[in-house]
Amino acid sequence: MTRLGAASFDPRAQRIVFLGDSITDGFTYPLLLRQAFADAGLPAPAVINAGIASDTAEGVLARLDRDVFPHRPTLVSLSIGVNDVLRKVTPEQYEERVAAIADRMAAAKIPMLVMTTTVLGPKNAEAERKLADFNAILHRIAERHGWRVAEVNRLMSEARAEGVAVNEPDEVHITFAGYHVMVRAILDALGYPKVPVPGRAKLAVEPGVIPEWKIRAAPEKSPALDAKAVAALKPDGSWKTCTLPEKDPLPHWWADQERQRGFAMSLDKIIGPAKSYQGIALVDSDKARRVHFLPGASLQAIWLNGERVWKVGEAWIGWHAGRERVPAELKAGRNTLVIETGSQFFLSALELQ
Repeated sequence: MTRLGAASFDPRAQRIVFLGDSITDGFTYPLLLRQAFADAGLPAPAVINAGIASDTAEGVLARLDRDVFPHRPTLVSLSIGVNDVLRKVTPEQYEERVAAIADRMAAAKIPMLVMTTTVLGPKNAEAERKLADFNAILHRIAERHGWRVAEVNRLMSEARAEGVAVNEPDEVHITFAGYHVMVRAILDALGYPKVPVPGRAKLAVEPGVIPEWKIRAAPEKSPALDAKAVAALKPDGSWKTCTLPEKDPLPHWWADQERQRGFAMSLDKIIGPAKSYQGIALVDSDKARRVHFLPGASLQAIWLNGERVWKVGEAWIGWHAGRERVPAELKAGRNTLVIETGSQFFLSALELQ
């Protein structure tokens, strides 16, 4: 049995993989957790997002070998259950799947921080009542393995009773205030009850973001790009410049969070509505460099110097930056990047050390 004891969490030694659904995929609470440690003068742990919007316990179980174990985490956090209850997964099915996730972690000697579920709004009152059974299951599994529990559901319920709006209007996703409560629960569970949760996020452009693009709407009824079509692309006056981060703040706090981190959030407004978009960026390098491209949002394909190096698969793999790491090599001199994307995308290039 692997136990995470009361005094064993040293953030400087941690690589945390955050497993979950859209509430994790959006990356707000891992960012706030890192910031909380940094603001308190403590070393911030490495955080790895393994959330996928709309995921369930069954989906998480199926992707552990792809999304968790390759990162060699020292701790895995699990936040899953809301989509299960909304899809009428029974408590017995939920327990079987979460127990299987826990058993895989225990076999790998990786402790897990078990997070109780977030809350739902009044339109989902029946589903919220059923969450009580799910949260009892989470407590049982954590107790069985000797793992900590972050009391997200209890603290959110208490905050809501005090008049805090913890849910977005869809009554499923959570507000920034809801994330604030979530991080409080995590810090308490990790043994840092006196570390305050940041009142606002300190955001910066993610490392390696490619900042200058020429973008156009993909021509109507045109097929996906091939090598010949990529070679023929020549931006003219009909292509528009997209500089990242976008300068204009966005009205919703989470969309603006992602804008500040270097996501292109507004191609439908900058370029105009379209089913898809094509973009070109020029990247100069003083020498040949091995890199990882990190795609995110609705990016569909990456071409480097006329060769396609990545295409999104059929299965949805999440919003967050770095959901996949695409190996490539920049040549010395000028490199041409071409992308196909939906109206929002993220792309960075990190040099391999």
